[in-house]
Amino acid sequence: MKIITISISKRQIEVPAIQSILTKYGNDIYSRVGYHNIDKENNELIIIVYTGKEGDKFCHELQNLENVKVKCMEI
Repeated sequence: MKIITISISKRQIEVPAIQSILTKYGNDIYSRVGYHNIDKENNELIIIVYTGKEGDKFCHELQNLENVKVKCMEI
């Protein structure tokens, strides 16, 4: 199981790509919480509990996006 945090700095640009990746791995997402406009720069934060076997691949795809910071923690 992985806990994945995704911080998005340019929401309008990155959300379509992020949503595509989340849909791809969606069957193994146990929980997903999103927080909009978490600071004065209108950043977004998504916290995911991922239970699948492709967690490293999932994290890597998210990390390849330009305006996204991703932290992955194995539980």
